[in-house]
Amino acid sequence: MLEAKRIEQTNQERWGLAQQWGWRFRAEAPELVDGWRVLPFTERGDQRIAFGVVDGLFNQVPFVAFDFHRRPKVTHVHDAWTNREINTVDDVTIDTVWVVKLPMALPFFQIASSIDPAFDVDPCPEPQTPDPKFNRWYKLVGTDPQVAAYFLHPGLMRFMRQAKVHTWAVVGDDLLVMEHPIFGRTKPDDVVETLGKIMQLVGLLPFPAPR
Repeated sequence: MLEAKRIEQTNQERWGLAQQWGWRFRAEAPELVDGWRVLPFTERGDQRIAFGVVDGLFNQVPFVAFDFHRRPKVTHVHDAWTNREINTVDDVTIDTVWVVKLPMALPFFQIASSIDPAFDVDPCPEPQTPDPKFNRWYKLVGTDPQVAAYFLHPGLMRFMRQAKVHTWAVVGDDLLVMEHPIFGRTKPDDVVETLGKIMQLVGLLPFPAPR
């Protein structure tokens, strides 16, 4: 019930945001659930829903933003005396995802916060940059270390820490940024603020110099 209310509130807010900015709104978009093989879509869980979807142009760049709902765990509560099941408790996770179209495709890259409770990245290796403190805060997910060295130049690393853009990926010509809103929902102002940060991130990506 609480999750249904949260989804309804988010959809209402995103509809208003879309009206304000001239974007398209969709309450659900099933095709987005399996669109990319990166976090959070690679994490376990059923009841996978993409909702609160807005898409359009931001600074003339195509994007889509939405919330991704999954249920990674169900706890069955039993009576201590009879061992009969008396209740079930759903463990639900909702992450907000922004996808921005890049001017060209880049090598696959994915980095995640090492302390994000929404993602199981403990087995993943740390980056091997000259900054040990940065390395401790992050994990590389399915990423070639040489590609990571190509992406993680000092300016980009500094931006990640200052702007708090911690978990993101490049898949072809898509740049994905993921956030787990621990307190409440990702509000409309946060959607727009993060889009602004993503535009800065795009400017720091190591695109090949034109010949």
